[in-house]
Amino acid sequence: MTHSRMVLWLGALGFLGFGVAFTLWPLPMARMIEIPLPTPTARIDFAATYGGFELGFAAFLIACARRDAWLRPGLWAMTAALAGFALVRVQSLLSAAGPATTPIYVALVLELGGTAAGVWALRRTGTP
Repeated sequence: MTHSRMVLWLGALGFLGFGVAFTLWPLPMARMIEIPLPTPTARIDFAATYGGFELGFAAFLIACARRDAWLRPGLWAMTAALAGFALVRVQSLLSAAGPATTPIYVALVLELGGTAAGVWALRRTGTP
């Protein structure tokens, strides 16, 4: 397995793990990031948005990791998604009226690390 493919598999597993956690345990996950879910409708939408998207994106990354022709598009998608999360998280931290909790910083470190790994893997794969 190439290093680039391994990076994509790790990204897929990360999205899969978070997707499963947000789908199966929405209340504890929401409490960790201080999002109240006072109604069944809120819990359903939270699980679908946070869990469902991550599960679907993980499935896409797995498909990309299994096909040579899809490797670079998968790496681009993973890198762009993680960079987008990180960019908005940094912007939000800088404009917040107060400090964030530890899970926000842990997420930022994971996102920045995944972004760096994705950029590194894309450089290793060269041009299509």
